[in-house]
Amino acid sequence: MARPEFLPTTPEEFLDPRHTALIMWDMQNGLAGKAKNVEAIKVAANLLITAADKAGVPVLWSRHVLPSLDLISGPFKLFLMQKQKVTRSEDLAPAMREGMEETQFLDGLSPAPHHLVFEKSQPSLFIDTPADLRLKTLGVRTLVLAGVATDIGVEFTARHAASLGYFSTIAEDATGSYSEAAQAGSIAFFKRWITPVMQSAEIVKYWG
Repeated sequence: MARPEFLPTTPEEFLDPRHTALIMWDMQNGLAGKAKNVEAIKVAANLLITAADKAGVPVLWSRHVLPSLDLISGPFKLFLMQKQKVTRSEDLAPAMREGMEETQFLDGLSPAPHHLVFEKSQPSLFIDTPADLRLKTLGVRTLVLAGVATDIGVEFTARHAASLGYFSTIAEDATGSYSEAAQAGSIAFFKRWITPVMQSAEIVKYWG
């Protein structure tokens, strides 16, 4: 007989603390630090972290650290060129390297010793990291996503998570982008997809 399939339909089912993990996405100076609403993000993120720790919900942090320029893949080299406003890859300046201020976590928002930290260089938690293995070992079914940028790494990770069998919930007030249009567009996508979009204060009620 086939095992009953788990399909959450209520917030209680999505956010069951026994099967949920909190993801803090790129909460570092060079990324989240550039979001216009960074101070509000920090307040909401700390609310989530405090509740997660109290409820025994695992907290995972991504940390974006790039390799040397010659090891960056073509698509993301083009992205970096666009970001730095240069037209030749030879004109790129080193970015997001180990030891730089932009790879350091935000003041007042950093991992606790018992949290898991995954270094990565792609806009998905699941590329070249052991995140999938760790989450499956912990019995996680739903990811609560917070961080920056909503329209880049948060959305990429939610889409990738779905392909691996995970559900996602977006903590809207704990996310941000680099423009209002980008934030609104990504949140609109989540709302019409299968992903609940909630405020942090709503989420933590289910972990109380």
